[in-house]
Amino acid sequence: MRHYEVVLLVHPDQSDQLSDMLKRYQDSVTKNGGKIHRIEDIGRLQLAYTIKDMHKAHYVLMNIECDNQTLSEIESSFGFNDSIMRHLVVKMDNAVTEPSKLFLVHSKDKDSKKADTKVSGKDSKVRKNTVKLAKDKAKAKAKAKAKDQEESIDLDVKSTTDLNDPDMQISATQQEENDDEKVQKSEKV
Repeated sequence: MRHYEVVLLVHPDQSDQLSDMLKRYQDSVTKNGGKIHRIEDIGRLQLAYTIKDMHKAHYVLMNIECDNQTLSEIESSFGFNDSIMRHLVVKMDNAVTEPSKLFLVHSKDKDSKKADTKVSGKDSKVRKNTVKLAKDKAKAKAKAKAKDQEESIDLDVKSTTDLNDPDMQISATQQEENDDEKVQKSEKV
């Protein structure tokens, strides 16, 4: 079985039928032995150009694992479904489960968006864990950045004092050498 990422652009007037439509696609994947790794209901977004006289579309992103027969069955159902304006299927090297950047940028309330695309049992737990991991990573990154800033400030302070202290303080041996040189010069004169 191979991993695929599927992007759907759904007609904005058909958004209320989206959960039923996704459930059908999920059922067709799982009944043929496939897995659904991620489903993201990104929401309505402005299109770069008009498609079928529409300026907005409802975006959905799915990561699935299935065989070629199941994929071709799903793709043909996309073609017969009038509410799907465009679709894109990309073959992936491995399963992607973390939230996409598009989802993170455009979702205001992640939990309510996830509730729209309910998946039973394990998959919903995986999604919740994925969102939690993303939040934890963001917190860890912020803490690391703050720690780095504190360390760089400490280094700046240390480096200026470290450079200035030795310049101001002459070691005892250097002082003796300087004194010896002065004595030798005065003796020669």
